[in-house]
Amino acid sequence: MLERLLPVALFRAHWKGLSFYRDDAARADIATRVVLVALPVISGIAMWVLAGRLLAPAAVLTGLALLAGGLVAAFGQLSTLRLRLTERMTDEHDGQRTDRDFLDETAAHLLTAAYGAAVTAAVLALGMNFALDAEGALTGSWAAVATALAAWVVLVFLVAIPRMYEAYANINKVRDVLSGTHRGRGRR
Repeated sequence: MLERLLPVALFRAHWKGLSFYRDDAARADIATRVVLVALPVISGIAMWVLAGRLLAPAAVLTGLALLAGGLVAAFGQLSTLRLRLTERMTDEHDGQRTDRDFLDETAAHLLTAAYGAAVTAAVLALGMNFALDAEGALTGSWAAVATALAAWVVLVFLVAIPRMYEAYANINKVRDVLSGTHRGRGRR
């Protein structure tokens, strides 16, 4: 009944994207998955245990709103690029499979980060109404949860950026001399 509100498919795609999938059999990228789970949890626990305070929750809220908007806009651009690759697809040898995979993975990461930014913004907005101290800082469990969620959103965003670059460089055939995906100096 509430499946429209539950982003299960989105998070499943995000989690699957955290894999090495150049071969047909995907292998989980354990290191990235551990970092994406452990760092936000550790930051939230540290905020709670050390009685940390978010001194400018309104600024964080504004930043999250801007980030969410930018992520959704970037998804729109990726979606258009992915459509072009789909239109070029043939039944023969598929040389652009990796490019499509990068775009598919990046789309899932961007939308997951946008969803996370919206949830974090909601937590901040609620926390600003329930847990501000006399100086206007967010405290307690609200600050801990907001910190953990914000850390996770930033990490997912940082995972998506290199994939976006790889897709860009591959699809647009950036010369080796300029491409960061090519090791060495490259040909001129």
